[in-house]
Amino acid sequence: MSSAVHEPSQPSARTPSPWWYGVALFPISVLLGVLMFLGGWGIVPTGRFASEAMMLSFFAIVIIVDLIGLLVGLLVTVSLGIDLYAVRQSAVSWRPSWLWVAAGLIHFVGGVFSPLFVVSVPLLSYYLYRRGKRVGAPSF
Repeated sequence: MSSAVHEPSQPSARTPSPWWYGVALFPISVLLGVLMFLGGWGIVPTGRFASEAMMLSFFAIVIIVDLIGLLVGLLVTVSLGIDLYAVRQSAVSWRPSWLWVAAGLIHFVGGVFSPLFVVSVPLLSYYLYRRGKRVGAPSF
């Protein structure tokens, strides 16, 4: 019998971090914003609600969808920060700047103020593209 203690297997330093999957969720916030716009387009401008219950239901749905958008934005921001840390600690030569977290923060705020998606979506797309070219995952 061997008395050697076996260490749990550690992923190699070359293994890319799986946290980019959380960053890749950013289109969900945009989709929710588009659905809210299209859903409210026919109701709010005309001001015609069939009843008070319909109006309250509409506003409850708006609040729930906004909260989901904020949670997705928070998940994207946290995943981006953890992924940046993991990539910087790995053996790959690419050292992404911590300024990329600003793209996640902009996306988080975009959950409430959707015009900010015009800035965050291209930035997050470029981050994933560049990460894929430098680290190997995601592959494009």
